[in-house]
Amino acid sequence: MIRREERSTAVRRTAAVIMVGALTLVVAGAAGQFLGWFKSTVPVTVVAPRAGLVMNPDAKVKLRGVEVGRVRSITAKDGHAVLDLAIAGDKLHDIPGNVRADIKSNTIFGAKAVTLVVPDDGASGVLKAGATIGADHVTVELNTVYQRLVDVLAQLQPDKLNAAIGAISTAFDDNGDAIGRGIDSLSKVLGKTNPHLDELTSLLRETATTMNLYAGAMPNMMRTVDNAVFLGNTLLDNRTNLDALLVSATGMANTGQSIIGPQKAKIIAMLNDSNPSMALLGYNAPGIACFIRTAAVGLEMGAPIFGLNDGLLKLNAGLLPGKDQYEYPEDLPWVRGAAPPTCENGLSNPRTKTKANFLVIDNAPRPYQPRTQPKLNTTKVFQLLFGAPPRG
Repeated sequence: MIRREERSTAVRRTAAVIMVGALTLVVAGAAGQFLGWFKSTVPVTVVAPRAGLVMNPDAKVKLRGVEVGRVRSITAKDGHAVLDLAIAGDKLHDIPGNVRADIKSNTIFGAKAVTLVVPDDGASGVLKAGATIGADHVTVELNTVYQRLVDVLAQLQPDKLNAAIGAISTAFDDNGDAIGRGIDSLSKVLGKTNPHLDELTSLLRETATTMNLYAGAMPNMMRTVDNAVFLGNTLLDNRTNLDALLVSATGMANTGQSIIGPQKAKIIAMLNDSNPSMALLGYNAPGIACFIRTAAVGLEMGAPIFGLNDGLLKLNAGLLPGKDQYEYPEDLPWVRGAAPPTCENGLSNPRTKTKANFLVIDNAPRPYQPRTQPKLNTTKVFQLLFGAPPRG
């Protein structure tokens, strides 16, 4: 009996130890599962200008609100904060390779987390193990603001601050009505200006365009100013010669006045009389210019014909039937044609084959009729044979 009782006690103790060990393993396994001891992670580095005062290790790493890892450690290097992240291996393939990092917190006093942000131009590639991500934005926490405010207040001198506040108080003292009237006047001015904001905005745009034009022309303007300065210095250096020139010009003007002054009435009359001739010359200027150009070309073409090269005059002569005798007053011309002078249709180029237009006008009582049959003029024949008969 004693042996059975001892054996039963030993079995119970052994069972108790095994149960406690099993419970310990279960609790440790649950804790390890919760803490991620059994998860496969991949290292990724985030480099930020700073991490903030409430960024701690084991902070969450999220992508689109889903936790994909934890912050393993935070170190400082070359004035930047370096965050070593532990990204879950099974979620690494879901993270784009061009993500950026934001370090921010959900509340004012809450702990910070690393938020991975996909660029606006879309995801590209897949994040690799050991990659380095840049942080674009780090939220400023309230205690950092307090710290900076304390630093600013520590630099202020209370007596000078008090004096400045007292001066401001003295300036506003008994001036409330004037300040109120100024604000009221400003409100009225703004009220009148508000309906014209569109015109004012357009004017400002045009002013900006004008300023850009002036900015583009500014180098040339500055060169002009430099040249003007150089010109002024040149005139200053030659002021003696300039004085002599002005004196000479004054003497010449006096001499011209003594010569032209007595004849100014005749000169004015001559200019007035030449107005019609000048007007006619101006009207026929295109034709005159055309004639001069054509004459120059014709002279070049006709020089060989008139013996420039060999001293011989080359003619192509022939006989044409004569016209009827001039009869007065039937053959008097009529001046009824009017056409502006022109140089068109190849008139200025004798070498052209273009045919100029013929202007038909009523310039005689009998239109010209070319003779189609030969006619013997006995009077001229006898004159050629026996000479002209004596007159009276």
